[in-house]
Amino acid sequence: MKRRHAEPGNRAEVHRAVLRWYHRHGRSLPWRDTRDPYRILVSEVMLQQTQADRVALKYAAWLRAFPTVRALARATTRDVLLAWAGLGYNRRALHLHAAALRIVEAHSGRVPSHGEALRALPGIGRYSAAAVAVFAFEKREPVVDVNIRRILSRISEPRTSSGDVVAEADAWALAERMLPPRAYRDWNQALMDLGALFCTARAPRCAACPLHRCCASAFSIEPGTARKPPSPAPIPRRIHRGRVIAFLRAQPGHRATLRGVSLALPGTPAASDHAWLMDVLVSLQKDGLIEAWSGRKRITLPVGAQARVRIALPG
Repeated sequence: MKRRHAEPGNRAEVHRAVLRWYHRHGRSLPWRDTRDPYRILVSEVMLQQTQADRVALKYAAWLRAFPTVRALARATTRDVLLAWAGLGYNRRALHLHAAALRIVEAHSGRVPSHGEALRALPGIGRYSAAAVAVFAFEKREPVVDVNIRRILSRISEPRTSSGDVVAEADAWALAERMLPPRAYRDWNQALMDLGALFCTARAPRCAACPLHRCCASAFSIEPGTARKPPSPAPIPRRIHRGRVIAFLRAQPGHRATLRGVSLALPGTPAASDHAWLMDVLVSLQKDGLIEAWSGRKRITLPVGAQARVRIALPG
């Protein structure tokens, strides 16, 4: 079967195939049923490092707690961290809270519609800004996540290796050139779906993909080799950070003694190594995720091993 490159000669064919498939088979996700910029901003921050199925479980509960950007701006840091439970990477919750405050202060409570203003918000990078601009305001913007980068790499040039993708800067330029004349929202969401469902990283399902007739790499990608089980390695600090926050969420008053926090992390250096635990807690305090108290006085970590210190979620 003769295949043509997607760029520049047969872009119209690609557009038709992608949009026709999406209108019939695109994934149903709760944040796709709205044009509300705040709700889309929430979904994009949640999706930054979390799979869509996990986000779907938390998205509605978050919106019940904070239905508007002003409601989120009025919330306490503690309320925000409690509502974020189950999503991981807790610093994203603080970024979203800070973004809401910025939107209220600088934009009269309205989420900005242009990329530059969106990228000025805390925790919002190029991808998230473009996604909000497209999905909430239907701006003519390319969106490049890992799925879109992979699928555009494959349809535009013949490739055989599962890991062979264009450089990120080139992916953004290619995505810009491949935008259809309109339907930017559907186009970008369709590419995400195709990358997630068919044009997967290690074992693309070319026969089922609606682009196989016009993809330069169709049926040519060699399946990725299975990864060998990694050698046992220390648990990353971010995991221990998450465990500390999860432990505090479950405590009365969302606070615990330094010793209580230490004992809550069994099987880790925290149970016996004060310096190691203090390193984790210092990083959390620096990011605004915890507070430390001695009596009624708020203190700055680190402290000595015998200090009577309470660790709490921020008020």
